[in-house]
Amino acid sequence: MCVASREGIGSPKIVYFMTVDKVKFRKPVGPGDVVEYHVKKIKKRGSMWWYACEAKVSGIKVAEAELSAMLVDG
Repeated sequence: MCVASREGIGSPKIVYFMTVDKVKFRKPVGPGDVVEYHVKKIKKRGSMWWYACEAKVSGIKVAEAELSAMLVDG
């Protein structure tokens, strides 16, 4: 989404994050931990996009959520 908002094709796009659902914090994360974010597109309908997201530290899932966003002309 963020890359799409900066593409040079056509007019600039603005990303509006709409919802954050099914959030689960599984383990605490502390200073010095390296957090890897894994995001997979679930579906797209019109200008709406839905994603499944995971956060991992050393390969262990520490959080997960589903989010939706809308991409509009800026």
